[in-house]
Amino acid sequence: MTTPLTEQSLAGLPADIKKPGYVRAERTRGIVHIGPGAFHRAHQAVYTDMAMAHGGNWRITGVSMRSATLKRKLAEQDNLYSLVVLDNEPYVQVIGAFDEVLVLDEDRDAILAALTDANTHIISLTITEKGYCLTSSGELDTSHPDIINDLVNPDQPVSAVGLIVCALKERYESGVADMTVISCDNLADNGKKLEKAVYQFAQKLDPAMADWIKANICFPCTMVDSITPATDEALIELAAEKLGVSDAWPIQREAFTQWVVEDTFSGPRPAWDKVGVTFTDDVAAFENAKLRILNGTHSTLAYVGTLAGKETVFEAISDDTLHTFIRKLLTSEIMPSIDAEGVMDLASYADDIVRRYQNRHIRHLLSQIAWDGSQKLPFRILNTVRDNYKKGNPVSLLCVPIAAWILFIAKRHNDQEQLVDPLADTLLDLAAQHKGSVTDLANAVLNLTQVFDELTVNNNFKQTVLKHVEQLAALNNENIADTLETLL
Repeated sequence: MTTPLTEQSLAGLPADIKKPGYVRAERTRGIVHIGPGAFHRAHQAVYTDMAMAHGGNWRITGVSMRSATLKRKLAEQDNLYSLVVLDNEPYVQVIGAFDEVLVLDEDRDAILAALTDANTHIISLTITEKGYCLTSSGELDTSHPDIINDLVNPDQPVSAVGLIVCALKERYESGVADMTVISCDNLADNGKKLEKAVYQFAQKLDPAMADWIKANICFPCTMVDSITPATDEALIELAAEKLGVSDAWPIQREAFTQWVVEDTFSGPRPAWDKVGVTFTDDVAAFENAKLRILNGTHSTLAYVGTLAGKETVFEAISDDTLHTFIRKLLTSEIMPSIDAEGVMDLASYADDIVRRYQNRHIRHLLSQIAWDGSQKLPFRILNTVRDNYKKGNPVSLLCVPIAAWILFIAKRHNDQEQLVDPLADTLLDLAAQHKGSVTDLANAVLNLTQVFDELTVNNNFKQTVLKHVEQLAALNNENIADTLETLL
């Protein structure tokens, strides 16, 4: 039987394995994390593990809202697990930040005790957007079954919002603040959305408690970023090979990782600033840069790359001409649209993003990135176009992904392949009506106000897109260099 990863086997691991830089038994809990899935264990828990090498009692109690699988698997390993970092030369790091994982149905009393412990200074969450129980307008959804249950039975919550308020109620009654609640989900203004949900829930129970929460508990906004592929048998085998012991649930992550946190806390925090976390008063500036630099070039690679016969981000960026095009798009049209002076180094961030695309271990499919173009392009590309018009900056290269998207729609129709998009029926109907002419199709798509809004009457924009549609219409893997060079 293979020796498992445990505290006892930790010391005997190969020298090249990164291990916790502190004595785990000497550190106690300071964080309760709701939703300890793969992303949290590959991201925030890793930053916290490294921060504890600089001191502090910041071990993490994980709270699973439903599944007990992680609790069982990690308990057998003294709550240790391995992270395989998919750099060009992959390496393994053992994470020791967790002290235990609890499950809501099984450990309700222990969870509440952890949340209300005076030594717990941070509640963090990764519960996905639906876990916040919000309406489309960002209000607490009081018709949600979990919220209905929790308002009737506030001491037996089943939602994350209800659980947080249950804990804060006890802290309110005992006068123990020193608590920061941190959303780590990939949502814009995540802290503000969580604060509103918690406040509106608390207000329905006790307005005085709600006011205390507003006055004493901080909900910083954050931005998180790192690709975390799912654990599979190949990863379990790779981790065992590297470690020399077995890990029942290793995780993997790309080498690139980013965590930006609003610098507003109502209590102490780990030395995250010493291990790569960025603290700022302007998380929105980082989100805007991510949307335009990362997401904008992602969509460009998806549509142009697909037309050129590429399948993955790595394959697309490895094409010299596409690489040159992306660099030119960034420096001449995307970065000048972003006002981030004194907040972040855009050139360095753009370099990091392109380097990230060049990671051969991450198989990020262009077909997946291309989903929902009518929903994504207004935020990823069109807002940049608008700002460039206002500033008198060029938009020609930004019009290339729009032209490529229109040709992508035509290709999906011609190949009788599924188009994953909220406007799929409308777009495919237009492709059918104008099957003989991509120019006519482009004109029809560019008149969709639900996508282009006021740009539908911007003649310069429309003519630029139409020109690129004609230039890209015959794009394939053989002529990509000649075709894209005419656009630069």
